[in-house]
Amino acid sequence: MFATFFLERDPMSWADLPLAVQSWLQNAGGVAALAVALWCISWTVQNRGRVNPFAAYPAFVVPAALAGVCYLIVVLLFAGKVLGMSFVDDLLPTTAGALRASAGDWLLTLGGLLALAAVVGPIAHAFAMRIRWGRIWAIARLSVKEAVRNRVVLLFAAMAIVFLFADWFVPYKPEDQVRNYVRVVYWSMTPLFLMTASLLGAFSIPTDVKSQSIHTIVTKPVEKFEIVAGRFLGYATLLSVGLAAVAGLSLIYVVRGVNPDAARESYKARVPIYGQLTFSGTKSMYEGESVGREWGYRWYIGGPVLESAKMPRQYAIWSFADLPRDMARVDETSSEDPKLRSVPFEFTFDIFRLNKGEENKGIYCTFVFMDGRLSIPDLERVQKAAYEERSQLQTKASTQIADPSERQKRLKAIDEELVRKYGLFEAPGFEVTDYHTQTLRVPSHLFERLAELEKERPREGLPGEEAPPMMRVVVSVDHTSPTQMLGVARRDLYILAAEQPFWINFLKGILGMWCTVLLVLGVAIGCSTYLSGIISWLCTVFLFGAGLFKDSIRQLAEGQSPGGGPLESAYRVFTRTSQGAPLDQSPTASLLQGGDDVYRWWMRRFLNLIPDVSRHDLHQYVANGFDISWGQVLLTDNLIPLVGYLLPWGILAFYLMKFREIANPR
Repeated sequence: MFATFFLERDPMSWADLPLAVQSWLQNAGGVAALAVALWCISWTVQNRGRVNPFAAYPAFVVPAALAGVCYLIVVLLFAGKVLGMSFVDDLLPTTAGALRASAGDWLLTLGGLLALAAVVGPIAHAFAMRIRWGRIWAIARLSVKEAVRNRVVLLFAAMAIVFLFADWFVPYKPEDQVRNYVRVVYWSMTPLFLMTASLLGAFSIPTDVKSQSIHTIVTKPVEKFEIVAGRFLGYATLLSVGLAAVAGLSLIYVVRGVNPDAARESYKARVPIYGQLTFSGTKSMYEGESVGREWGYRWYIGGPVLESAKMPRQYAIWSFADLPRDMARVDETSSEDPKLRSVPFEFTFDIFRLNKGEENKGIYCTFVFMDGRLSIPDLERVQKAAYEERSQLQTKASTQIADPSERQKRLKAIDEELVRKYGLFEAPGFEVTDYHTQTLRVPSHLFERLAELEKERPREGLPGEEAPPMMRVVVSVDHTSPTQMLGVARRDLYILAAEQPFWINFLKGILGMWCTVLLVLGVAIGCSTYLSGIISWLCTVFLFGAGLFKDSIRQLAEGQSPGGGPLESAYRVFTRTSQGAPLDQSPTASLLQGGDDVYRWWMRRFLNLIPDVSRHDLHQYVANGFDISWGQVLLTDNLIPLVGYLLPWGILAFYLMKFREIANPR
């Protein structure tokens, strides 16, 4: 059984939102400022007695002028840096920090905000004075009727092929039934709706222009942008209704006849609580051992080697800053006393074997759940003291109590007393199997003790340091598996806080797909306001395809790719120099590296145009049975970035359509 998923990027949280807004203002505002500057230059050169079309909008002139002042100051700061003025170093814009707070950063942010205000001002004036939502809705209804008349909705019926014949080609183990069905459904629906959205958006307005039917509309009291907004609203409505209908049928297809093994594994929506992963006994507290695998998602810890007693023991440590209330619940599947309450921890680890080991056997590990104030040296000391006291009390109980049932109750009471006394619960000799999801239940009295300690002695950090975590989970490989290595990642161990219904989680995943569909539709319609249908469609496909590889492009733009940039890599190929070897300091190498710096600068600008489409792919959550949170995943990591990406496209579409040569009585 395998119920884990890989997220190499944390979803954007509310704490990340201020920095994201600041970056968006700088990037989108910078593009707006460039567009305003180019328009002003063009109007100044070409104007021959014509009236300034923005003369009626003082709200455009004032923010545009102030934005120009902000950018001029930033340019002067960089000029001072070139001239060797050291006092400007602290004022220059930076790229580090949770929230960039230098004077240059705030000038860029303010300049971007003012530039956006300058270009949005005429749009707000048009919406307030001329644009009417009634006409937009009329065009939207017309768009839906045209799409239905052209039998576009018949494309949605293609999902019936998947429902009828998918079982022929999707073999699965019983526990993988839900996982594979979800993947087939999502992978089938996504290209179907994306292709429909891109074709509808890219060819709608160019087809109207080519057939000259748009002249019938623009010669009436209709604003050009109302056509764009109506097309987007109509097609978005059509695609949303189609997506909802197909999603309902797909849900029925997925949940029919769910195998019991699959129900235990994936037919749920786990609500996990993750901690922060660190290491002890390795070269770095943030990195474990590397076993040479190309995909470095996991780090590894080894078992103690008896022959090398001087080597420190290696630990993987998950730190939980806070613990929610009412986590403990009754384990209904346990054969023990049903009144005992516990907190479930789930984990899925990788095993890297240095020798064959025993067949059909995992490796044995020790799990320690302890007070976050304790460090690793404290752990070893407390373990020793608790072990000695437990041995004495158990020996005393065994000699004084003859009744087996009473003796067993006393032994359990001893364990509970020691947990409360030392704030530590240990599960030694737990067999961990390779890539299997397992559960370890921790008695609730440990968490009760941690809450008592928090009230008695609140956690406080040293000056300039964070407070210690509420709880730490320490994992190590036992002496019985000394030559095996355990692969761990941050999300491999979590507290199972709750479980939500599967069908709600399935529909949440559809919302992520809906965001992708709207993104493609918005880009396609934005391009179609100026380009032809086929060129608009190719631009949309190019941007979407680049978005699939945005992480790789970001590595190139930030200089993190091995071997350097394209010029340096080509030089290494011709000179047969390995990727890890430093280049000789020669004029040729310096020239090539300077060219790569220019290339990276342009690539960083290009990154702002590429949509991050991977964030909207939520099928991994659904397929592996993990809950998609409404706040962090759907709102902050999907809807807000979608609006932030489509808003500049909407502004661009307004001006492209406004100045396009189409018959217009105004």
